[in-house]
Amino acid sequence: MTLERELIEIFASTPYQRNREILIGYYGWEDGRQHTLTEIGARFGITRERVRQVCAKLTKRPKDAAISAPVMDRALALVADRMPLSAAQIEAELVRQGLTAVGMTIEGVAAGARLLDRSVCFKTITVQNGKSGRSGATGLNSDTGRSEKSVPSEPVPPSDNRLVVLPNQVDAVTAAVDSAKKEVYFHGLATVRGIERMVSARLGDCGNMELIRQTLLLMDGFCWLDEAAGWFRLSGIHRHGLPKAVDKVLSVANTVTISQLRTALGRNRRLWKEPPPENVLLEFCRQTPEIRVEGNRIVSDPPRDWKKSLTGVEAKLVSILKAHGPVMERGAMEDLCVADGMNRFSFHAFVSWSPVIAQYGHSMYGLLGAEVSRQQVDKLLVKRRASRVNHRVLNSHGWTNDGRVWLSYRLSKAASTYAVITVPAALKKLVQGRFQLITTDGEEIGTLSTKDGRAWGLGAFLRKQDAQIGDQIVLTLDLEKRTAVVTWEERNQISGASE
Repeated sequence: MTLERELIEIFASTPYQRNREILIGYYGWEDGRQHTLTEIGARFGITRERVRQVCAKLTKRPKDAAISAPVMDRALALVADRMPLSAAQIEAELVRQGLTAVGMTIEGVAAGARLLDRSVCFKTITVQNGKSGRSGATGLNSDTGRSEKSVPSEPVPPSDNRLVVLPNQVDAVTAAVDSAKKEVYFHGLATVRGIERMVSARLGDCGNMELIRQTLLLMDGFCWLDEAAGWFRLSGIHRHGLPKAVDKVLSVANTVTISQLRTALGRNRRLWKEPPPENVLLEFCRQTPEIRVEGNRIVSDPPRDWKKSLTGVEAKLVSILKAHGPVMERGAMEDLCVADGMNRFSFHAFVSWSPVIAQYGHSMYGLLGAEVSRQQVDKLLVKRRASRVNHRVLNSHGWTNDGRVWLSYRLSKAASTYAVITVPAALKKLVQGRFQLITTDGEEIGTLSTKDGRAWGLGAFLRKQDAQIGDQIVLTLDLEKRTAVVTWEERNQISGASE
């Protein structure tokens, strides 16, 4: 016996054929799909209210009356055993097991179970358009899983994005959808394990990787990149992270090897603790329009215009390297960029992490994928060593009459850029820890941190003063009060300063 036949025998044994057909049609026991009161009313030429009355009368049973329904019990047991799983897969399993011949939906099973006063210990969640929501077809209360009405409200047409879960898993589904959207938005791809960790951090130990996996499979645009390792993407979300980086790289290099691409991505430590594996990157590129994969090479097809893909600092860096490169000594490139109006701090930041810049040797940078010979790099290194002047940053140091330490610095290019200075070896053990940075007027401007002969924390102050190479600063440290008074003089104000 099938589920629909069992329900018909229990509830549709009325001698009135029309009422019987109304009930069977409304609950979908003839075609597997629940129909609305309006649909049934139109079919039989009666009002919605009359349809409701007929159905309510036929399904009314004495309170606490036990109804034998072994097929329904088997169907509910199957659902409980299979979830979490998509509703479509559970519905297919109900057909394979011979429990329904008309393809009854999971919502229809829940409706029939409520009529039989069976406990429905599952919920149907619609995972769609980047959101998750409860399907109105189940009509369940959040605590008992039973309906308060003998006749359910208007059924909702089944969605292909339905997921059947335990009632206490609804929040985890919502959190998984939100986490996946955010992760893919910022990185371009994600892993099932990573989403599970994010859900656990948000809700406590989720402990159900299969729930997360089944949720992700139903999200719009879901595509596997490496199913075994759990890497995936959402094709409708592609604004930042990997898609943007790949576009930039191919706009400059047109073609790169997979190892070059992975190395380029790895330069941005803020975005990637470790870039995705090469096989994942290759599959991502295969699934991306206007990209062709040839073995281990990635080719832009058609070629891209770097002026459209790059903006701001990166565009200026590429422009200068194309005009003076393709490889340059870092200091020479910095001078050209600063002369062209680029902020010095921005230059160092983008040279350090931009995927379109590659390092070809010590302090030698150029365009990713450029044809650069070893002889070109060696020639630039020789030129750099010949022209480099060793500037002493720490001028002098000593003690004041009241027992404070003073340190005098003349800023080099590196010191003015990175705001990291050295502490003389004689004072390294004394000058350790944190000091409150203050001006000579007593204004608090930050914290100076010192460790292992190095000190940092002057960046904001130097940027505010628009510090330049050759400017002089003096730090006066009170080791007891943990304060550091900073004074600053521009290069042209320093008496007798050598050029």
